Amino acid sequence: MEAREIGNKIKELMKAKKMTEKQLAKEMGINIKTLTKKLSGKQEFYATEIISITKIFELDIKKCAEIFFGEDKN
Repeated sequence: MEAREIGNKIKELMKAKKMTEKQLAKEMGINIKTLTKKLSGKQEFYATEIISITKIFELDIKKCAEIFFGEDKN
């Protein structure tokens, strides 16, 4: 899955939780500029950031695989 698609899926999660980029960056422990680049697909997420996002949004393994690895298994 492309970085931009991952960013868009994370934006959907943020919207559902009514979370701003600033709030997510703070919870992830990264600066807002870095998060903005990652959400726009200009930078990829590191594995540690993926784990952090999974915890922040309380994602199960199926949803995590769908977002970060493009797998949509039913």
